[in-house]
Amino acid sequence: MKIKKNILIGEFLGSCFLVMIIVGSGIMAENLTNDDGIRLLANTIATGAGLFVLITAFADISGAHFNPFVSLAMFFRKKIKGNLLKYYIPAQISGCLLGVMFANVFFEHSLLELSTKNRDGLHIFVSEIVATFGLIFIIFATLKDGKTIVAISVATYISAGYWFTSSTSFANPAVSLARTFTDSFTGINYLNTPTYILAEFIGLILAAYILRIIYK
Repeated sequence: MKIKKNILIGEFLGSCFLVMIIVGSGIMAENLTNDDGIRLLANTIATGAGLFVLITAFADISGAHFNPFVSLAMFFRKKIKGNLLKYYIPAQISGCLLGVMFANVFFEHSLLELSTKNRDGLHIFVSEIVATFGLIFIIFATLKDGKTIVAISVATYISAGYWFTSSTSFANPAVSLARTFTDSFTGINYLNTPTYILAEFIGLILAAYILRIIYK
């Protein structure tokens, strides 16, 4: 029971703060400058710093997944039991949704608002597959090195992903869903959200397959 409670609390709070950081820093940057490059840089720094801190803080509580597809990958690799997914995934989704609501309120936006920011195209679809593949692969490649190395690796990879992928490396279906509800710099049009999630799922499957070959 304690494990399940820790999962619910850790994943809910961690996911909530993750989206608050992503969306909140994006809105702050949008308010301060009209330069999209500076906006993305500010958003990148905040997200990378936030990821490092959150993974370090919550790793020993819930594993610091904050991502349904990371949890699925953990199940595929037999790192967690399947019956725990019913705790991980709802906590992550609900935490992300609360996070976007908080971020919207922080900056006097509506509590929930549909994004009008289009993120479509085959190039973005392929980009998001690669972004998710890389995230899953890097997590498992560094697990043996301890939580600090995982935290540094994930934070720096996502920071890089903001710049080397045209999708800006969401790599997380719960985050993709949450970002549908902010009409700001980090938002995503609801018509594009399913495509992102599909691309992320493909990235997950490819990563799980390659990891199975390498680590058996």
